[in-house]
Amino acid sequence: MLEIKNLSYRYKEQEILKNVSYIFETGKIYAIVGESGVGKSTFLSLISGLEFLQQGEIYYKDKKITNYPEYRRSISYIFQAFNLISYLSAVDNIKIALEIHRKKVSLPAINYTIKELGIQEKNTLKKCTELSGGQQQRVAIARAIALCANLVIADEPTGNLDKRNAKQVMSLFKKLSNEGKCIIVVTHDRTLAAEADVVLTLEDGALVAAT
Repeated sequence: MLEIKNLSYRYKEQEILKNVSYIFETGKIYAIVGESGVGKSTFLSLISGLEFLQQGEIYYKDKKITNYPEYRRSISYIFQAFNLISYLSAVDNIKIALEIHRKKVSLPAINYTIKELGIQEKNTLKKCTELSGGQQQRVAIARAIALCANLVIADEPTGNLDKRNAKQVMSLFKKLSNEGKCIIVVTHDRTLAAEADVVLTLEDGALVAAT
């Protein structure tokens, strides 16, 4: 589904990524682990089109999409910092994301996704500023999943969640992968990583299969 060829990235004098090549397949969950500061979030930003490549190529569904902004509308991205519109409700944050991505807005589908993530109905109409960090995290995940994209990229999606809610998120990821979607997750959560189909480690600028 997503192929990375010879991806390199340098920040100032430091080489963060060194000729990284990898193929992410449909129907699988990939967990990317590694020490803090090695470039995991940078890697996600590059492969999702949030940052322009300095060197390398990206192919999505066999189509070259290197530095192609419209590619962002084809995927779902779960931000570590939530990136919710604070003065809008949980439901409205999801609705506006669907509108931006030119997707049909279906309130029953939105409510179903919210329920799957254990967000109480009474919280769905609250402004995001009135929600806890864990609740906001689940809204951000619900927003990404509601887009029904074939590729979901997530940066520490369970970082603000307790074990029960983290398990719910992983169960939903598994359901999506069983539907043929590709899930790529950066995580420090060992439990989540253990549930992935493939665990990759980013170290010394290289992406290698964990042993």
